[in-house]
Amino acid sequence: MNVVGRIAIAIVTSCSAVLLALPVPFAPVAEAAAATCTPSVGPGIPPPASVPSGLEGFHAAWYGQSGYPTLCPGQRSIATVAYYNSGSRGWLSGGFGQMAFLGTSNPSPGQDRASVLGGDGTNGSPFTGWPRYNRVAAQPAKWVGPNQVSWFQFAIQAPITAGSYRLYIRPLIENATWMEDVGAYWQITVKDSDAIGVSPTDDLTVDVGASRSYAAISNGQTACVDLALVDAATYPANGTFVDAVPSDARADLSGSAYFATVNGLAYGGSYVNCLALSANGTISFTVASTTSNAFVRPIVFQDINGNNALDLDAADRPAETVGVGGSVRFTPAEGSVGSQTVVVGTVNTVENFFTNSFETVTFRYDANDAFQYGGSGITLSQFEQVLSSGDTVFVNYIPSAIGASTFNLTNDVGRGAPFVSAAVDSYDGGTTQNDVRVLIFEPSSNVNGISYVVQRATATGGSVSCTSGSGTYRQIAAITVPTGSDSTTYLDLNRPSGTYCYRVGATNPVTNTVAFGYSSPATIANPPTPVGPPTSLDARVTTNVGFTTSLDSGDVAKIAFSEVMAAPASGATIRAQDADGTVADLVCGSNAACVLNASSEIVGGVTRAAQTVLTVSLTANPTIITAGTTAGLRIPATVIDSAAVTDLSGNPWNLDGSADIVLGSPD
Repeated sequence: MNVVGRIAIAIVTSCSAVLLALPVPFAPVAEAAAATCTPSVGPGIPPPASVPSGLEGFHAAWYGQSGYPTLCPGQRSIATVAYYNSGSRGWLSGGFGQMAFLGTSNPSPGQDRASVLGGDGTNGSPFTGWPRYNRVAAQPAKWVGPNQVSWFQFAIQAPITAGSYRLYIRPLIENATWMEDVGAYWQITVKDSDAIGVSPTDDLTVDVGASRSYAAISNGQTACVDLALVDAATYPANGTFVDAVPSDARADLSGSAYFATVNGLAYGGSYVNCLALSANGTISFTVASTTSNAFVRPIVFQDINGNNALDLDAADRPAETVGVGGSVRFTPAEGSVGSQTVVVGTVNTVENFFTNSFETVTFRYDANDAFQYGGSGITLSQFEQVLSSGDTVFVNYIPSAIGASTFNLTNDVGRGAPFVSAAVDSYDGGTTQNDVRVLIFEPSSNVNGISYVVQRATATGGSVSCTSGSGTYRQIAAITVPTGSDSTTYLDLNRPSGTYCYRVGATNPVTNTVAFGYSSPATIANPPTPVGPPTSLDARVTTNVGFTTSLDSGDVAKIAFSEVMAAPASGATIRAQDADGTVADLVCGSNAACVLNASSEIVGGVTRAAQTVLTVSLTANPTIITAGTTAGLRIPATVIDSAAVTDLSGNPWNLDGSADIVLGSPD
């Protein structure tokens, strides 16, 4: 069954629902577009013929949605999505751990991420009346019981840049669990009468060595156009482009695929320079790749200044007219018939496939197949929830849409116990050390976007280590590690005096077991220790790229402090003096870039906690205050003063009490 992206409007009675495919009105929120830009709405999508029912716990089944709109820049439309309560528990509006929401999901904008199509006006989202920037809609009825339908409505606002945009949604019970994800999304097309259009705009997966065909039309452009490729995995579909080198103000291009043909002629490169337009402004081309899992989008643009690059403005939006085609992913050849043991590589639950770890074979699955976990039967939804890179799956494969393959997950590494550490300090700017910072590092093999529960116990019996028997654990939070990172932080503020243990884990959706990682005990003194001024424990030059005897542009110094520090503002200054009498300033934002470590870092062989290591990267030579007998600030240099280098409470760096204030190389 393929229900990805389908929509219809649901009219709900007390115990049943009737769905009608109705047009949805939209209200402009910007000035009227040119007469050549006319909005429209596609037909609604009806519910599936059957849905599951009576599943234990909280569950939801997609049940239809309204049609996709084509809008002018800045206009809005109202989306309606229906979900059937297929579980045994009802959804209660306002009930803690019982209220249903729609949340943002993968792949665009990503689970719990802000979207350019709507939000509450925070975290870079436009204000369209959503409950939060990552919560698209809340259940409208007070109670939605098992076997009843709830229809969610929300406003979508078109970006100002022409193109095709998607918002993936997934139902959840807030503070409890995410429910089934069938890849439902809301898509809008933003029109522009004077633009370059590239079609198709949908996403497609093809085999390595195959190609995808595109067509482009230039409306109003009379000169030649350039063709290039961008990485689809980093293209956010909000009208901006990725620019890894901001100083060049150019979109990053990809060479992982190539243009196989252009206007019917063989080509073979990843960039086409100044292709002449036909009389009607149309061109055709195909994109191919020999690289496994290459994932690209073609762009067609008018290179006004002839620099063979798509120029960007300060917000990474195109400064030249450009059209963007749909993505194409090149997967390895499909697996062969028969039984085989597979270590999983890439997982794509949107398109229902995974590869082996060598990225040489692709295995596709659908609802006709059988799924197992350790030999016991599970649902397709459960299989997708637990499948992740590094897992081992025994596959009896039948590469046919009508055949029934068997996928038995025999080694699940996607929800391993995280590493947990706890430290006591003042993390809220208060005057006493009565806060606990819990650092969480998940194994790199864990599934992205899973929710971890954070639990706390008051330690008993003078615990020297935290275990399951250290006390009664109670849940205090549920957090998600941001996609693209393997670590996050939870702050437990203003705790009373005592010793606490923390544990963090993710629930396996099949076995309902939790693999917990435990912290060491965190003790808040009685009374809490007052916050004192920070001291430096280690200071050293770690990178020396210019003259080896002096501090100059390109050099990097690190200073490890005794406590969490405040992020240095522009103008924060470190003044140092060398042996020949030279006094010079290292000024953040002027001749140096100054950043605190976001996670733990090893300095001088010692692991330092997050936000305790200040890295000073010189972008120019230090500013000389007093010249010595030799030009420049020599190494080693001793810190003799500082300004605006403080802890979270504003206490300045205590140089006199510091163990190390000498920037040496070696140290």
